[in-house]
Amino acid sequence: MKVSILVPIYKVAPFIRMCAEALMQQTYADVEYIFVDDCSPDESVSILENVIARHPERKAKVQIVRHEQNRGLGAARLTGLEHATGEAIMFVDSDDSLSVDFVEQLVRCMEETGADMVDAPYALWDGEKTSSLIQPFAGRTDVYLRLLLCHNMESPHIWGRLYRRRLFTDHHIQPVEGIDYGEDLAVVPRLLYHARRACVACGYYLYRTGNATSYTHTISERAHQSFLRANKLIFDFFLSKPDARKYSVALRMGFVDLYRHAARFRLSNNEINQMGDFWKACPGTRLCIWLYKKGCYPLATACYLLSRRVYREWLLLSNACAKN
Repeated sequence: MKVSILVPIYKVAPFIRMCAEALMQQTYADVEYIFVDDCSPDESVSILENVIARHPERKAKVQIVRHEQNRGLGAARLTGLEHATGEAIMFVDSDDSLSVDFVEQLVRCMEETGADMVDAPYALWDGEKTSSLIQPFAGRTDVYLRLLLCHNMESPHIWGRLYRRRLFTDHHIQPVEGIDYGEDLAVVPRLLYHARRACVACGYYLYRTGNATSYTHTISERAHQSFLRANKLIFDFFLSKPDARKYSVALRMGFVDLYRHAARFRLSNNEINQMGDFWKACPGTRLCIWLYKKGCYPLATACYLLSRRVYREWLLLSNACAKN
């Protein structure tokens, strides 16, 4: 099984060497590397080229695709996907790292289980200290998906997973140019809706938390608008499905979190109500939103977090009952 590893490059000169070395040293052989230079203004690409030169056995399998102008993370991921020829896809962020057997472990699982998406353990890493490994949610896919849609209960990260490429092409799902903050949320739940999922316990991905230039460290009005676009895409996707009712509570939780996000960072919430009125069917949702609009942030957040906790416990209970 050929794997296409897609890596966006932008302002990662302090980090790209370690990431590229980890990728070049992978124990799995049938890999193509597609690095997308999104007009990085620093030495990121030249550092990358130096690493590639030290691994001549991999050089023929490397592409560096260059954007003519800076287009953002969503576009860089999309460009990588458009150039991919592998049966399987893996996204790696250029400031992160991974165990040398990471690709091999995920491919083995995909081949043995027939899964469309394989999840793996990951750890949070600031360049020095590493958290304990965070194991992937191993329960039912529909439970996991609802936890993702709630926001902040499971991570929707696009990196550190293995996907069959046909999952993107058969269902016309791809990263969206202009959605840079929240771009994981815009893609992963849509893929998961159609996917057979499996998990591995071996191999690990290291997600860097100390990069001040990354999108997760830049909460601005522009980032907020990107986050709203990601959520609008997800709301429209799931509400159009015949089993939309299954996801309605989780979608409402996510909708309330948009107000919490806006209030927390003192950003505009004027556009949120234009995203649909599906949330009005629930009195609890209406109460939380009303409190946020009135500026009662502590009380609104307490109500939201309590509702979310109750819903999570109900989902986990239903998952446990299904196993018995």
